Amino acid sequence: MEKLIYNKYEIGQRIRRLRSSLDFSQMQFAESVDISVPFLSEIENGKKSMSQEILHRICSTHHISADYILFGYESNTASQVMVELEQIPSRYHPVVIEYIRSLAKLLNMVDENPS
Repeated sequence: MEKLIYNKYEIGQRIRRLRSSLDFSQMQFAESVDISVPFLSEIENGKKSMSQEILHRICSTHHISADYILFGYESNTASQVMVELEQIPSRYHPVVIEYIRSLAKLLNMVDENPS
């Protein structure tokens, strides 16, 4: 089994990427999880750790897995899809959702009519 390493810098980078994918400023993101902007900056730069409570607020508010924030991977497919969607700017989410719906319909048609 691989050893999981808690790396403050990598955690901060994942939080920064999440914030950027949401098109949030540091102020907007900090307000969304009820922390100060300087503290968020220190987290993003790997200078400070966050409490479990703050991690929970980030994950629950922004629908992201703690596994992803802490270790950079997902433990289940639904969470992986959410993480990938979070990497796309929010203004494109409706297009991506429509694409997924169309793809699901197509795949269901293929399953119903195998050649």
